[in-house]
Amino acid sequence: MSKFIINEEEKNRILGMHLSATSRQYLKEDFNQSMTPIDRYNFNMAIQCFLNKKGVKDDKGQTLKMDGSIGNWPQSKSAQAIAKYQSMIQVYPVDGVWGEDTMDKMPEKDKVIFKQCVSDHGDIFQKVIHYFGWD
Repeated sequence: MSKFIINEEEKNRILGMHLSATSRQYLKEDFNQSMTPIDRYNFNMAIQCFLNKKGVKDDKGQTLKMDGSIGNWPQSKSAQAIAKYQSMIQVYPVDGVWGEDTMDKMPEKDKVIFKQCVSDHGDIFQKVIHYFGWD
C-alpha cells in the first residue's frame, strides 16, 4: 500500500475538483448526455413517471411534476426523488443522478415498471421494442 502526504492547499484543490465535478454531474451516472434533446426529454419523463408510480416524492413530500426536466440535486425536486430512490435501493453514492448504477441496482419488479414508463413516454421505436418484449 502506498501513502501519499499532501498539504492543506493540495487537499483543498482536490476536494474542490470533486465538488465541482459532482455539482455539474460529470459522473458515470450521467450516461444520457449523448442523447438528443427529445430523447433526453422522453427519458426524463419516463424517470418521473416511474418515481411517481413508485410513490417516491420530493423532499417536501410532493408528487413530481411531469415536465421532462430533472435538474441538479439538491435543488431539483426530481433529483431529490431520484436520491430518495437511490437510498431505497442502496445505490452509493446517492447523488440524485439517474444512470447505470441506479438502473443496475433496481429490483426486477421496478425494471418492469420503468420499462413501461419508457415505452409510454418514448417514440414509436421504443413502443414497438416494448410491445415485442425486446427491452
